[in-house]
Amino acid sequence: MTDIVLSVHSAPEHSRSLLAYHYAQAALALGHRIRQVFFYQSGVLHGRLQSGQVAPVAADWLRLGEQHGFPLILCATVVEQDFQLSAEALHSGFALGGLTEFSMAAAQAERVLQF
Repeated sequence: MTDIVLSVHSAPEHSRSLLAYHYAQAALALGHRIRQVFFYQSGVLHGRLQSGQVAPVAADWLRLGEQHGFPLILCATVVEQDFQLSAEALHSGFALGGLTEFSMAAAQAERVLQF
């Protein structure tokens, strides 16, 4: 069993976002453990609510994270400075965090993958 941290830099509508999700599904099916999924750059848009809902792939991430007990972290600095999103504009299933949380999880993981 390998401990994995994923870093998703792609927006929800980008094919790399879906690739990251499918990678996570496959890794979990093979018995690996995901310690954290960190959304950075355009990836923070996974947490954005539009008309009260998140993008379909973001909903998939929420279900997978809940089912397997790993956190979905949005980079707070990018959320606030680059996209000017308020906490009310984000789904509660995503937590705000920073590079410190990502670095701590990455230091404990055996693999870190960026999408």
